[in-house]
Amino acid sequence: MMENLGSYLKRERELRRISLAEVAKVTRINLQYLSAIESDHFERLPGITYARGFLRAYAQCIGLNDHDTLLRFDALMTQLESYGHKKSPLQEKKWIRNSLLVIGILIPVGLAIWLSYANS
Repeated sequence: MMENLGSYLKRERELRRISLAEVAKVTRINLQYLSAIESDHFERLPGITYARGFLRAYAQCIGLNDHDTLLRFDALMTQLESYGHKKSPLQEKKWIRNSLLVIGILIPVGLAIWLSYANS
């Protein structure tokens, strides 16, 4: 069985004797996000684009090939989808966030239109 991405990254970081706090300082990535990555809780990240950026920065910081790391991540996302997940947790979170954004824009715009007609 293939090692989890988070376990792999943590093992590689520890082999290089780099603390997670040091990775956070160098990459400027929140320590909670780095912990989520190392524990394979990608659903705790703000979205797939951020996850990919965080993984790239993490890999570069500890001396791994960032392209290979992203290939592992993409394989993980594909594997999740093939095991019955219609969408990865990150994609589901993105859909919810985008829906809330659209609603947050439509309500004020609708209110502004309504007020402009009400005052005419």
